[in-house]
Amino acid sequence: MKKHLSKPFKVSKGVKTLQCLSLLQLLFFTLFPIFLIGCQPKENPGKTYYLSSSDGNDSFNGLSEATPLKSFKKLEKHIFRPGDKIRFKRGDRFDPVFLKENGNGTAEKPIILGVYGNPDLPKPVLDSKGAENKALYITNMSYWTIQDLKIQGSTSHQFMINPKDTFCVGIKILRCHVNGTKGKNAIRFHTNPKGPEYYGCRDIEIAYCYIENAGQGLNDVSDGINAPNIQSNAHIHHNAFFNNVSEAIDIGAGKNHLVEYNKIDGNGYIDSGGIKTHVQTGNKIHDTENVTIRYNIIYDCIQHGIQIQDARNIKVYNNTVYQNHPDSKVVLLLGTANDNMYNPSDWIAGNEITNNIFFGNTHNPKQTVIRFPGNKRGKPNTIWNDTTNFKIQRNIIYGGDDQRLLLVRVVQDSFIDFFNTPAQGGFTFKDFSKLHENNSILNPRLKDPEGQDFSLLANSPAIDQGIRHDVKQDFLENPILGYPDLGAIESTSK
Repeated sequence: MKKHLSKPFKVSKGVKTLQCLSLLQLLFFTLFPIFLIGCQPKENPGKTYYLSSSDGNDSFNGLSEATPLKSFKKLEKHIFRPGDKIRFKRGDRFDPVFLKENGNGTAEKPIILGVYGNPDLPKPVLDSKGAENKALYITNMSYWTIQDLKIQGSTSHQFMINPKDTFCVGIKILRCHVNGTKGKNAIRFHTNPKGPEYYGCRDIEIAYCYIENAGQGLNDVSDGINAPNIQSNAHIHHNAFFNNVSEAIDIGAGKNHLVEYNKIDGNGYIDSGGIKTHVQTGNKIHDTENVTIRYNIIYDCIQHGIQIQDARNIKVYNNTVYQNHPDSKVVLLLGTANDNMYNPSDWIAGNEITNNIFFGNTHNPKQTVIRFPGNKRGKPNTIWNDTTNFKIQRNIIYGGDDQRLLLVRVVQDSFIDFFNTPAQGGFTFKDFSKLHENNSILNPRLKDPEGQDFSLLANSPAIDQGIRHDVKQDFLENPILGYPDLGAIESTSK
């Protein structure tokens, strides 16, 4: 039987051509994207400029640690690009730095004013050396981060951000030490409402800074942070304030601000004190609303601990305010100012004060824990007892074991009168609690407040008494489990 051998299958030329084209197309579409990726221009990481007053020379290019500039003069008119960095050498001192329209960063690639060198050496210092010039001055620029510097020496503001002709957006101030001795405000966000258009600042962060001595030696009303011109979204957190003549933090305009996890010690010996949110006198554009003040520790401020003035929708919760210095006056000041003619008192609405510990001056029975001042345009007789103005619940309001008069209502035009009997316009805790329920006048039982330990003892009446808020940790980064305690520090003995 014959075997039939199968013949090989013949492929026509046309089919061969198609097969070759298909292979080439496959290779093309596989490799071409890789080729394109390789041909893409590399992202510009930005240039880094180095400055050293001890090792530098202004004839150098400043582009390496080996060739640093001696001063900032060569860069004063330079236009910086997103991602650029200006680094000052640790341990060195520099003259003031003035930045005016020197370029903008972006949210993803800010321009950084920072440091380099041995981390064991002190922060580099920008020093005005007693002159009126600001030690650091930023005008008309956005998305700059200033970090790890010491700023001092001016008889004016130490550090000023000025949105003179445009908005200043995305300014961050991180881990800086600002010393305001013999000067005015330590950090000032300037305002210019008289111009043809009102410009301001937005999306500001100030964090992990040490801010001290604003106004000391000058004996003038001076704040740690003076912010009449942050229009929206300031986040002020994890800072320490010490010995500033007036407020530690003064927010005079804007909305959607968050002030949290700050420690404030011994401010306000001439005027004011801890944290103030209000409408700046003369500020014709921006009211103050939707500000949250939470998990701060404020102690031994001479005038007030927290002040809410001509503002609405302010949320104040889980703060510990300890005002037991012999000269301390008021823990919490709520109401309207006699010199503010722009906002009538009916602007005050929707303010909530919960979960706080307010510890008053037990040395002086004439001082009050909470005070409601009035003015010629205000309605001081109704501000305190209208819960649409203030909802004050689940706080400890302590003024001493004798349970003396705790609150006062000012019924005169004067902003500074202190009345300590009902006949003089004051009111008792019993009067107050008829409307503002679930507050306590018991001793909060803090561990060692005179030694600055504001933790709760195991038998504290503040434990588990708070209203829940969407916060995960307290001032000391302890987790918040279940119902929060009152004050800024959760008990660890639950």
